[in-house]
Amino acid sequence: LPELNSIEMFWKVLKDRVRREKLKDTETLSSRIIEGSKDVPVEHIQNFIQHSINVISKCLNKEPL
Repeated sequence: LPELNSIEMFWKVLKDRVRREKLKDTETLSSRIIEGSKDVPVEHIQNFIQHSINVISKCLNKEPL
């Protein structure tokens, strides 16, 4: 389940940022990825982790997701 993997949630946000528009002549894919990752707020990453923790708890308690 991607809900259990915080890095998958991060990559989804990063891919959306990278794909937002075509690369400019002065950009490389690497530079776009680096800039995109810097733009993801720490609070988002903390939320990804907390979401995974919540989902794990639900799974352990056999609750519906």
